Amino acid sequence: MIFDDIVVACGSGGTVAGLSIGSWLSSLKAKVNAFCVCDDPEYFYEYAQSLLDGLDAKIRSSDIVSIQSAKGLGYAMNTSEELKFVKEIAETTGVILDPVYSGKAAYGMMKDMGENPKKWEGRKILFIHTGGLLGLFDKSDDVQASLVGGNRWRKMDINHSVPRKDGTGKMF
Repeated sequence: MIFDDIVVACGSGGTVAGLSIGSWLSSLKAKVNAFCVCDDPEYFYEYAQSLLDGLDAKIRSSDIVSIQSAKGLGYAMNTSEELKFVKEIAETTGVILDPVYSGKAAYGMMKDMGENPKKWEGRKILFIHTGGLLGLFDKSDDVQASLVGGNRWRKMDINHSVPRKDGTGKMF
């Protein structure tokens, strides 16, 4: 399948720079749309440009990647709307997004689609989930607080010993 757009979170800039340059050099030619979760778009444009200049590519980074801010309150800090979005995506699709990287990028993409529908209309979009699920554990209390109906998530308690299968000794 050929995609018109690739959407990804941007934290350090490496993934975005690599995808942008790779798409530009290949026959894919998909526009990379990055949603940065820290710093500002200009920082990442400059980073990608330094790599392009090192390749003597003679192209501007802004020609091959679109970078928008999705950092919200800041790196690893979330609004209640972002946490609600992550929860709703998990409940409706089964896809678990972390609230630090992919969750902010998906939230930014959906927000941009709502604000600029013509930009996205009819386009084939590949969203790359970059992982980061461990970031969800740090936010579990915040996500839990946004759940309607109270306490639906439970943390595993490993503060007690668990008998081994053969009955001898303890696992913890």
